[in-house]
Amino acid sequence: MKKIAVALGAVLALLPNIRYLADLRYRLDPALERSVCRSLACSDRLLLDAADRLPRTDNQSAAFAVANLQEALRRNAASPDRWCDLGEALLDAGRVQEAQYCFTRAVELGPESPPVFWRTSQFYERIQEPRRSHEYMGQMLELVPEYKELVFSTYLSGRSDVLDSLEHGIPRDRRLPQDYLRYLLAHDAGLGDVRKAWDWLRGHSLADDTLAGDYVDFLSKKREYSLAAETWKSSAGRQDDTYLNPNLVFNGGFESEPLQAGLDWRFAQPSGVQIGRDFTVAFSGSSSLQIAFAGDSNIDFNSVTQDVVAPPGRYHFKALVRTSELTTDEGIGFRIVDSSGGLTLQTTRLRGTHDWTPVDLDFSLSGPVRLLRILVVRQPSGKFDNKISGKVWIDGVSLVRS
Repeated sequence: MKKIAVALGAVLALLPNIRYLADLRYRLDPALERSVCRSLACSDRLLLDAADRLPRTDNQSAAFAVANLQEALRRNAASPDRWCDLGEALLDAGRVQEAQYCFTRAVELGPESPPVFWRTSQFYERIQEPRRSHEYMGQMLELVPEYKELVFSTYLSGRSDVLDSLEHGIPRDRRLPQDYLRYLLAHDAGLGDVRKAWDWLRGHSLADDTLAGDYVDFLSKKREYSLAAETWKSSAGRQDDTYLNPNLVFNGGFESEPLQAGLDWRFAQPSGVQIGRDFTVAFSGSSSLQIAFAGDSNIDFNSVTQDVVAPPGRYHFKALVRTSELTTDEGIGFRIVDSSGGLTLQTTRLRGTHDWTPVDLDFSLSGPVRLLRILVVRQPSGKFDNKISGKVWIDGVSLVRS
């Protein structure tokens, strides 16, 4: 027994040196790695590092990498990461079916592992099976939706078909498909892809008015004015049955809360001014828009706007305005401009106290379809007593062919 103990102690003492020599020898002769490691004289980390260092640009290097990773997998066959490592090496070696088996096992062993789904998706992308790739990417998104920017950028940079991405690569809750469309809008994807994505979301009841506003803003920037108006009519337009027929102004009576997007009213809240719907005062319907000036500034006011799509023709603009103790010599009115800067029209302006009073104007448009902007305005006063106070109500805004 004493002799056995002495011999075992000598082997254990030599083991660190054996490992060191094996590591050193491997760097000079990778072909010895697998046989050396089967004696357990090298670490798992060495196996994995060795496989990573191999260039895999020739059959011999690829075979060495596969052999190392097979040994690493033999030591830990329950690891989904080891199955992915081997699958990638087999793919590099041209052994596609074996690689596919490895990724199938990896998913079975790691059904809630985002890295496994990511690597499996990349495998199917490499063998040109984009639908399978999207399916695994979608499963990863279900687990970690915060990775959506990475996934969306992968789809966009890889020129993935938008419909395939939506059908197979994005979970069907409302938020992620909407986020994907907004990603396409923000990264200036092609008009065709954006339209396909919008139509898909509408067809699957995943679009809402806020998303419609973002899409319509995109169309307006692309000068697709007619399509923008048609889209707005088919989405948010259900709240206003007069929109486009005959009134080109959406929500002209302020009967619904302005969406602050698309072709609805938008307004900021400058200092010293309060803007909002008033349910106690209206010319018709149940509400109007109230603007209240606090009297602490000589404001250049243009904070209430709406964009309107107008084909060529002759038009009549009209709005009903009510004022209460509106001070200074500069009152409230409307200005209409077009996006090219070739048109500027202004109505009369009211000050003091008036019951509902129409302000209107007539004009003609020629040439292509235009995007007009209607603004509620008040210019700064040049007088000494120039800080405006008082209230204004607006209702019944319309732009119709005459």
